Amino acid sequence: MRLFAFIAALIIALVTSCSAIGQKADLPKGATLLTDSATAMRAVTSTHFAVEVEGNSPGVQLRSAEGQLTRAGSAKGVAKVDEGAQLLELQFVIIGQDLYLKPPTGPVQKLPLSFAGTVYDPSVILNPDRGIAAALASGTGPTTEAREQVDGVDTYRLQVKFPAQPLGSLVPQLAQDKTSEIWVATQGSRLIKAQFPTTYGSATAHFSDFDVPVDITPPS
Repeated sequence: MRLFAFIAALIIALVTSCSAIGQKADLPKGATLLTDSATAMRAVTSTHFAVEVEGNSPGVQLRSAEGQLTRAGSAKGVAKVDEGAQLLELQFVIIGQDLYLKPPTGPVQKLPLSFAGTVYDPSVILNPDRGIAAALASGTGPTTEAREQVDGVDTYRLQVKFPAQPLGSLVPQLAQDKTSEIWVATQGSRLIKAQFPTTYGSATAHFSDFDVPVDITPPS
């Protein structure tokens, strides 16, 4: 009976393993999906984004950011920034080279856009040459791992490695020696989710509402 049970377990394991290998073999090639996603994201004119940062680093103040942005570089939303003793929620608007910040108390502050770079600058995300499309095009060794539902969208999950540039400007302290995971829509190839390893933890980004008209104006 023990021998029979052992043989049965071995057969089940072999069948399950072969089934998993077969399913993975049926998935599209990672290189094709990555190239298609880079092309699709390069054509995006606007999107809703959400970024979450996990882990602690003295050099990274951003904890989360969410809002809307355009390929032209305009953006508006809310960011949570770690100031050590407290977590501040800041409303922001970016238009051209101007950054408008609304702290929890007090009036709106108008600052040069370069100030956003000290915390996080979302205005470059949809830039075709320096944003997420360029980052996707720079990825190496992509492999397709599974087909999954993410944020209500049917996607392919890929594992891929990214160099410091251009992704380093989007993900502070990117860990280059580790593998990132991205989720690409099965229809349209747009990037739905990405999780990047960092030297202090991880950064996760979600994208939705592509090409929806966005009206971004200076706060009054």
